[in-house]
Amino acid sequence: MTMTNPWSDREARIKAARRKKVFRRSALAAVAILIAVGAIFALSRYVRAPAGGLGETLSDQGQDHAPLGTAFAYNSNPPASGPHFTSPANWGVYDYEVNDQIFLHNLEHGGIWISYRPSVPADAVEELKAIAEEFGNSKIVMAPRSANDADIAIVAWTRVRKFDLSAEQLTDQQKGDIRNFYKAYKNRGPEFVPDTAPGIDPKSAQR
Repeated sequence: MTMTNPWSDREARIKAARRKKVFRRSALAAVAILIAVGAIFALSRYVRAPAGGLGETLSDQGQDHAPLGTAFAYNSNPPASGPHFTSPANWGVYDYEVNDQIFLHNLEHGGIWISYRPSVPADAVEELKAIAEEFGNSKIVMAPRSANDADIAIVAWTRVRKFDLSAEQLTDQQKGDIRNFYKAYKNRGPEFVPDTAPGIDPKSAQR
Protein backbone atom coordinates (compact mmCIF):
# COMPACT_ATOMS: atom_id res chain seq x y z
CA MET A 1 0.00 0.00 0.00
CA THR A 2 1.26 3.46 -0.94
CA MET A 3 1.15 5.93 1.91
CA THR A 4 0.41 9.58 1.08
CA ASN A 5 2.29 12.31 2.87
CA PRO A 6 -0.22 14.90 4.12
CA TRP A 7 2.55 17.46 4.36
CA SER A 8 3.50 16.94 0.70
CA ASP A 9 -0.17 17.24 -0.34
CA ARG A 10 -0.54 20.42 1.70
CA GLU A 11 2.65 21.92 0.17
CA ALA A 12 1.43 21.04 -3.34
CA ARG A 13 -1.90 22.73 -2.65
CA ILE A 14 -0.14 25.84 -1.33
CA LYS A 15 2.11 26.00 -4.41
CA ALA A 16 -0.87 25.55 -6.71
CA ALA A 17 -2.75 28.30 -4.91
CA ARG A 18 0.26 30.59 -5.21
CA ARG A 19 0.59 29.89 -8.93
CA LYS A 20 -3.10 30.60 -9.39
CA LYS A 21 -2.77 33.86 -7.46
CA VAL A 22 0.26 34.95 -9.51
CA PHE A 23 -1.54 34.08 -12.74
CA ARG A 24 -4.61 36.07 -11.64
CA ARG A 25 -2.47 39.08 -10.77
CA SER A 26 -0.63 38.86 -14.09
CA ALA A 27 -3.91 38.66 -15.99
CA LEU A 28 -5.30 41.66 -14.13
CA ALA A 29 -2.11 43.61 -14.79
CA ALA A 30 -2.28 42.77 -18.49
CA VAL A 31 -5.90 43.93 -18.65
CA ALA A 32 -5.00 47.14 -16.81
CA ILE A 33 -2.17 47.81 -19.26
CA LEU A 34 -4.47 47.25 -22.24
CA ILE A 35 -7.06 49.60 -20.76
CA ALA A 36 -4.39 52.24 -20.07
CA VAL A 37 -2.98 51.96 -23.59
CA GLY A 38 -6.47 52.25 -25.05
CA ALA A 39 -7.24 55.27 -22.90
CA ILE A 40 -3.99 56.99 -23.89
CA PHE A 41 -4.69 56.31 -27.57
CA ALA A 42 -8.24 57.61 -27.29
CA LEU A 43 -7.06 60.68 -25.38
CA SER A 44 -4.38 61.43 -27.95
CA ARG A 45 -6.98 61.24 -30.73
CA TYR A 46 -9.30 63.49 -28.73
CA VAL A 47 -6.60 66.07 -28.01
CA ARG A 48 -5.48 66.14 -31.65
CA ALA A 49 -8.99 66.06 -33.06
CA PRO A 50 -10.15 69.37 -34.47
CA ALA A 51 -12.69 71.11 -32.27
CA GLY A 52 -15.82 72.66 -33.69
CA GLY A 53 -15.89 76.18 -35.07
CA LEU A 54 -12.38 76.07 -36.49
CA GLY A 55 -13.19 77.14 -39.99
CA GLU A 56 -13.94 75.62 -43.35
CA THR A 57 -12.60 72.27 -44.54
CA LEU A 58 -11.80 72.18 -48.26
CA SER A 59 -11.08 69.49 -50.81
CA ASP A 60 -7.39 68.78 -51.42
CA GLN A 61 -6.21 70.23 -54.73
CA GLY A 62 -2.92 68.39 -54.82
CA GLN A 63 0.73 68.95 -54.04
CA ASP A 64 2.27 69.66 -57.44
CA HIS A 65 5.34 71.90 -57.64
CA ALA A 66 5.10 74.71 -60.16
CA PRO A 67 6.98 77.87 -61.18
CA LEU A 68 6.04 80.94 -59.18
CA GLY A 69 3.04 82.69 -60.71
CA THR A 70 1.54 79.59 -62.33
CA ALA A 71 -2.18 80.22 -62.92
CA PHE A 72 -4.54 77.90 -61.04
CA ALA A 73 -8.14 78.06 -59.84
CA TYR A 74 -7.72 77.61 -56.09
CA ASN A 75 -10.85 76.68 -54.15
CA SER A 76 -10.36 79.12 -51.27
CA ASN A 77 -9.06 82.58 -50.46
CA PRO A 78 -6.32 82.32 -49.27
CA PRO A 79 -5.50 79.02 -50.99
CA ALA A 80 -5.11 76.01 -48.72
CA SER A 81 -3.75 73.37 -51.11
CA GLY A 82 -2.79 72.98 -54.75
CA PRO A 83 0.22 73.80 -56.93
CA HIS A 84 2.98 75.64 -55.11
CA PHE A 85 6.54 76.86 -55.40
CA THR A 86 9.38 74.36 -55.06
CA SER A 87 10.65 75.85 -51.77
CA PRO A 88 8.84 77.05 -48.62
CA ALA A 89 9.64 80.29 -46.85
CA ASN A 90 11.67 80.39 -43.66
CA TRP A 91 9.27 80.25 -40.71
CA GLY A 92 8.49 83.60 -39.12
CA VAL A 93 6.73 86.95 -39.43
CA TYR A 94 7.10 89.08 -42.58
CA ASP A 95 6.25 92.75 -42.96
CA TYR A 96 5.75 92.48 -46.74
CA GLU A 97 3.46 90.45 -48.99
CA VAL A 98 4.66 86.95 -49.86
CA ASN A 99 3.45 85.06 -52.91
CA ASP A 100 0.72 82.58 -51.96
CA GLN A 101 2.47 79.75 -53.76
CA ILE A 102 5.50 80.04 -51.48
CA PHE A 103 3.43 79.89 -48.30
CA LEU A 104 1.43 76.97 -49.72
CA HIS A 105 4.60 74.92 -49.50
CA ASN A 106 4.80 75.84 -45.79
CA LEU A 107 1.26 74.51 -45.36
CA GLU A 108 2.26 71.27 -47.08
CA HIS A 109 4.91 70.89 -44.35
CA GLY A 110 2.30 71.22 -41.61
CA GLY A 111 2.60 74.96 -41.10
CA ILE A 112 0.03 77.59 -40.14
CA TRP A 113 -0.28 80.75 -42.25
CA ILE A 114 -1.60 83.95 -40.66
CA SER A 115 -2.60 86.51 -43.29
CA TYR A 116 -4.15 89.93 -42.77
CA ARG A 117 -5.28 92.84 -44.89
CA PRO A 118 -2.77 95.72 -44.98
CA SER A 119 -5.60 97.94 -43.69
CA VAL A 120 -5.88 95.99 -40.42
CA PRO A 121 -5.12 98.31 -37.44
CA ALA A 122 -1.59 98.18 -36.06
CA ASP A 123 -2.85 97.07 -32.63
CA ALA A 124 -4.48 93.98 -34.15
CA VAL A 125 -1.32 93.16 -36.13
CA GLU A 126 0.70 93.36 -32.92
CA GLU A 127 -1.74 90.98 -31.25
CA LEU A 128 -1.29 88.51 -34.10
CA LYS A 129 2.49 88.79 -33.75
CA ALA A 130 2.16 88.20 -29.99
CA ILE A 131 0.17 85.00 -30.59
CA ALA A 132 2.81 83.79 -33.05
CA GLU A 133 5.49 84.57 -30.47
CA GLU A 134 3.59 82.58 -27.81
CA PHE A 135 4.29 79.51 -29.94
CA GLY A 136 7.87 80.54 -30.68
CA ASN A 137 6.91 81.09 -34.35
CA SER A 138 7.04 77.30 -34.59
CA LYS A 139 5.64 76.24 -37.98
CA ILE A 140 4.10 79.72 -38.42
CA VAL A 141 4.34 82.16 -41.31
CA MET A 142 2.62 85.53 -41.11
CA ALA A 143 2.40 88.41 -43.58
CA PRO A 144 0.04 91.08 -44.94
CA ARG A 145 -2.06 90.02 -47.95
CA SER A 146 -4.04 92.45 -50.11
CA ALA A 147 -6.09 89.67 -51.73
CA ASN A 148 -7.77 88.64 -48.45
CA ASP A 149 -11.57 88.80 -48.55
CA ALA A 150 -11.62 89.04 -44.74
CA ASP A 151 -9.53 91.10 -42.34
CA ILE A 152 -7.69 88.04 -41.04
CA ALA A 153 -7.41 84.51 -42.38
CA ILE A 154 -5.71 81.60 -40.61
CA VAL A 155 -4.79 78.79 -42.97
CA ALA A 156 -3.62 75.19 -42.70
CA TRP A 157 -3.53 72.50 -45.37
CA THR A 158 -7.16 72.21 -46.66
CA ARG A 159 -8.50 74.44 -43.85
CA VAL A 160 -9.27 78.17 -43.57
CA ARG A 161 -10.64 80.24 -40.67
CA LYS A 162 -11.54 83.89 -41.32
CA PHE A 163 -12.25 86.89 -39.09
CA ASP A 164 -13.49 90.43 -39.63
CA LEU A 165 -12.68 92.98 -36.96
CA SER A 166 -15.31 95.11 -35.27
CA ALA A 167 -12.75 97.26 -33.43
CA GLU A 168 -9.08 98.17 -33.44
CA GLN A 169 -8.19 94.91 -31.71
CA LEU A 170 -9.09 91.23 -31.79
CA THR A 171 -11.70 89.96 -29.37
CA ASP A 172 -10.72 87.39 -26.75
CA GLN A 173 -12.83 84.86 -28.67
CA GLN A 174 -10.91 85.52 -31.87
CA LYS A 175 -7.57 85.18 -30.09
CA GLY A 176 -8.71 81.90 -28.56
CA ASP A 177 -9.91 80.61 -31.93
CA ILE A 178 -6.54 81.40 -33.51
CA ARG A 179 -4.70 79.55 -30.74
CA ASN A 180 -7.08 76.58 -31.03
CA PHE A 181 -6.70 76.48 -34.81
CA TYR A 182 -2.91 76.40 -34.46
CA LYS A 183 -3.02 73.62 -31.85
CA ALA A 184 -5.50 71.56 -33.87
CA TYR A 185 -3.84 71.81 -37.28
CA LYS A 186 -0.11 72.29 -36.78
CA ASN A 187 1.77 69.37 -38.39
CA ARG A 188 -1.37 68.09 -40.12
CA GLY A 189 -0.10 68.76 -43.63
CA PRO A 190 0.64 65.89 -46.02
CA GLU A 191 4.39 66.13 -45.33
CA PHE A 192 6.11 66.32 -41.94
CA VAL A 193 9.21 68.51 -41.85
CA PRO A 194 11.04 69.51 -38.63
CA ASP A 195 10.70 73.11 -37.46
CA THR A 196 14.42 73.58 -37.96
CA ALA A 197 14.37 72.68 -41.67
CA PRO A 198 15.51 75.78 -43.61
CA GLY A 199 13.42 77.51 -46.23
CA ILE A 200 14.11 80.49 -48.44
CA ASP A 201 13.96 84.25 -48.11
CA PRO A 202 10.82 84.94 -50.17
CA LYS A 203 12.37 88.06 -51.69
CA SER A 204 14.91 85.83 -53.39
CA ALA A 205 12.11 84.18 -55.40
CA GLN A 206 9.86 87.23 -55.85
CA ARG A 207 12.38 89.43 -57.70
